[in-house]
Amino acid sequence: MIGTILKLMLTRGTSIKRWNNFPRIEYISHLDNVGFVIHIALFLAQIEEKEKNVSIDKEFIIKRILFHSLIVLVLSDINAGTKDYIKTINPLIFSKVEKKALEKILELEGNESIKNDILSTLKEKEKILEVEIIEAARKYSGLLECSVNHKIFSEVYEVPMNQINASLEKIKKKVKSLDILLKNENYKKYLFNIKRLSHITRWNGKVKFLPISVMSHLVIVCFISYVIAHIEADNNNPLSSLDLMLRGLYHDIPEAITWDIIAPTKRSVKWFSEILEEVEKNMLDDYLFSYIEKDYKKFIAPYLFHPFEGEIGKIVKYADILSALFEAKIEILSWNIREFEDISVHMHKKLVSTKLAGIDYLVNNALIEFSEKHKFD
Repeated sequence: MIGTILKLMLTRGTSIKRWNNFPRIEYISHLDNVGFVIHIALFLAQIEEKEKNVSIDKEFIIKRILFHSLIVLVLSDINAGTKDYIKTINPLIFSKVEKKALEKILELEGNESIKNDILSTLKEKEKILEVEIIEAARKYSGLLECSVNHKIFSEVYEVPMNQINASLEKIKKKVKSLDILLKNENYKKYLFNIKRLSHITRWNGKVKFLPISVMSHLVIVCFISYVIAHIEADNNNPLSSLDLMLRGLYHDIPEAITWDIIAPTKRSVKWFSEILEEVEKNMLDDYLFSYIEKDYKKFIAPYLFHPFEGEIGKIVKYADILSALFEAKIEILSWNIREFEDISVHMHKKLVSTKLAGIDYLVNNALIEFSEKHKFD
């Protein structure tokens, strides 16, 4: 099951383009949107906690967004506007369609406790504020996507722009953090710079059959981190699933600002690597931290600067390597063997020496899906 899900994420998730029935100047994949929605929701959750003095279940928010995104991988893309029209005509019919798609995923052979967690997370009805924050994040993400294209194709995007704005007006009455965000230009700039991750392509300079953005990569690493945490818990090694997932979600964000300078270049001149570290901190201050409050900087800074530190950090690094391995396998399956065969072998060697049940599970049960040319029907 996990292998099939990861394969779908890396193929359909990166190939389904949002606003596909509209002319557009910005191309956002389904997985890009999932990653950005999670980041918006986490930002809103932090504001909500501060304003209302409440505790928000961030782990639930991340898992709910991740698990619901799997349904789209089965249904392919039905845009939000069409969904709203469907729900207007028949409020129950679309939920039945989504239920059928979820059943198709859960019918796959796989870890039963993960299946149960997916099902219970999506069925949860008590966490009302968390669900409202997720809806607010989805609508705000849609607003940014829509507004960029609206600047060029204003006539075509007039209807969805009006619909999204109307939805946001309703939601902000219940979600105070959304109201604060919509009025704060600095907060908007912070999130827009996070959104840049959707436009940074991994493996830059290599021939790619299926390009994947850094934003999509963060989603993959987050999901792999969740799986590892869950399998470890099943094997009496409880880990903080939230810590793992947050490290996965934030670890490459500095690349949105500085881009990833390759190691040979960093080592080419003495002290150049140290200078780059200082440059990275200064640029992050200018492009990200200057737009947010100190408490949020304190919350995210460790995940940006030290995601791979400590025992938990090592596990997230393995998740990062696994993501790279799966990406390479996708390219090999697409007949892009020359570019990625050596990368695949190199990544695999880094994983075989680990003694973690979660890593073994992914290598032995998920990797096989990337060695066979078969469809998910």
